[in-house]
Amino acid sequence: MKQYTHAWLAFKAIERLEKSGHSEVNQKYVDKLVAWFKHYRDDVIQGAWYPDAVIKDMASSHVLKFTPVPGTCEFRKLPTSHLMFSLGQESDLFGKGFSIDKNTNLPDRCEALAHALIDNLKMQKREVKGSPVTPTNNHIAVLMFMLSHYIADAHVPFHCDSRSFSAGANIHGRAEGAWDKEVKKYYEIDRKKERFVYNPAGFPLFKDHPSYAASILNKVELELTGRKFQIGWGEGNNNTWDFMATVCQYSYLLSHELIPPGFDENTVTKENWNSLQNQKINFEQYSVAALSDAIDSIARVWLRVWRKYLKWAL
Repeated sequence: MKQYTHAWLAFKAIERLEKSGHSEVNQKYVDKLVAWFKHYRDDVIQGAWYPDAVIKDMASSHVLKFTPVPGTCEFRKLPTSHLMFSLGQESDLFGKGFSIDKNTNLPDRCEALAHALIDNLKMQKREVKGSPVTPTNNHIAVLMFMLSHYIADAHVPFHCDSRSFSAGANIHGRAEGAWDKEVKKYYEIDRKKERFVYNPAGFPLFKDHPSYAASILNKVELELTGRKFQIGWGEGNNNTWDFMATVCQYSYLLSHELIPPGFDENTVTKENWNSLQNQKINFEQYSVAALSDAIDSIARVWLRVWRKYLKWAL
């Protein structure tokens, strides 16, 4: 994904938590997380882009590359509200064998950052004010925004497909560019300060436009409006790693729903990529599933990390 899409997803995840109903116990954790986030919201555009701009581990930790192979494999379960879960089960590759490139490790990166967040929060809580070893809130915020980046990337189906769609017609870049173009078109961005302009509620200021009704971002909003937020990882998943590995499985399936088996970077062009033979979903369906599920996933992981820390701290 591109820079502004990553930042938009992070804000939408917090907005999702703020507007969703929660149990009485979880609501207190949500309230603290939302309030904390808004103190550091000016750093989201920069922080959520740090993995691409500075870390530059795109070939390994932003991806988990699957290749279909003969045989069968278990596909774990996502939360039932996720579109990727329902769409993926319709794939001809669902339940079929796959191999994973051993040099790719996106779920590991997410698990590591989730632990790092909790560890740094605990260190800050334990150390006296002014201690030279205590992490700052700004440091912790950047880790949080970085985590959202890797979570979001898992929802981009091309990040989980061993076919190289960044080559050839660069369908990967075209897809991500379309999302970023919409974020820049429909939300006010202060380019000089590298932050969003905010509405009275503290979220990115929406710029109304006649074309918004037909936009992908509007369809994402409509999807989430009708969807109940689920805090669970999905049946059989117990932690961030389990959940992110499962997301990657369904992301792989969606990539093959959009670009069917038999096509690759040499046969897909900018003219035919949205009308391929045996294509089961189009780019709009692909986009709504990827972006809406990414928002819920970021919200879920952030809340569970925050809750785990506060259960220790309070």
